[in-house]
Amino acid sequence: MSKISASSPKVLGLFALLFLASCFLTLSLRPDPSTAYARQRTHPSVHGRKKNLPNVAFVTFLGAFTGGIDPNKPEDDDDDGYYVSTRVLGYQLMHSPTVGTNASIPFVVVVTDETHPRKRARLEKDGAIVIEVSRISPGWAIPGDPRWKDMMTKLRLFELVQYSKICYIDSDHLVTDRLDGIFYDEATITQHTAQDTVNLHEDEAAMPRTYMMAAHTDYWGYDHPYPPPTDGNYMNFGFAVFSPSVQLFKYYLSVLAVPGRFDMGMQEQSLINYAHRREGNMPWKPLWHGWNVNWPTEKDWKGGAKSFHAKYWDTDPSHDKVLKGIWREQRAEMEGFYRGRDGGK
Repeated sequence: MSKISASSPKVLGLFALLFLASCFLTLSLRPDPSTAYARQRTHPSVHGRKKNLPNVAFVTFLGAFTGGIDPNKPEDDDDDGYYVSTRVLGYQLMHSPTVGTNASIPFVVVVTDETHPRKRARLEKDGAIVIEVSRISPGWAIPGDPRWKDMMTKLRLFELVQYSKICYIDSDHLVTDRLDGIFYDEATITQHTAQDTVNLHEDEAAMPRTYMMAAHTDYWGYDHPYPPPTDGNYMNFGFAVFSPSVQLFKYYLSVLAVPGRFDMGMQEQSLINYAHRREGNMPWKPLWHGWNVNWPTEKDWKGGAKSFHAKYWDTDPSHDKVLKGIWREQRAEMEGFYRGRDGGK
């Protein structure tokens, strides 16, 4: 039997084939430049996670807002910007082919008894879960604007204990990218409540043993950089992730019962900021900056932010024209989707 040396034609041919295969494999695994930007926009905590997220929900609140509606005219649902924006938000999260959830996460709309039955029925037909809650009186914290009369009722969100985590989104939002991964943000890990006695008051109920509250710094103005500031002490509750808790809800009510305990200028947001102040026993945690932007502009969208907090249905000239245009396109897409699905109705 003849021996095959390392310099024989058969061996050299084999080496050549292996080299070519290696080159092909390297090229085939090289990132596609057309998708590099999309990957860059994705929060790293999303990778490698299960698509089916248990026991979580996207939730919004549709109270008795009266801004922009003429009480002397017959009610037209299209005149109710908050309602229209709630429908757009629901479409984006439930049905949009580019923005909607990949994990069948439910979309919940919390309403009061003043929300018209016709609007509730339409939201349910859209696919939302509609939950009516009873009002919470603001007590001493009477709002300066009548539109905010139901703001303290948003505390009822913390009674939705059928969900382990809630991503709460004010209805006046535009979503341009999937938000499923927010439930894996490291800020949404359950925290142990500290026991610093300096922060315990006899006129307040007991704090829960554990809690979770994550949000973004509330900053004012469109001239912020991107990424926006994250080191502030005051959180914006217009977009937040938290764990519902009956004990936490009762603690909030006990704080509300003490006149002057917090600055009531921003209603429930002021109360929650007091309860979760950075120096307190239940400090809030900052979310990844890209999940949401308040006072948004085109540069935030180009930077990779996924959702934007602004009333894009109104005529405020300060709102970014690019984002307002996207919201209008999303509204038209929503209306077309439901007309097609519901047989033109």
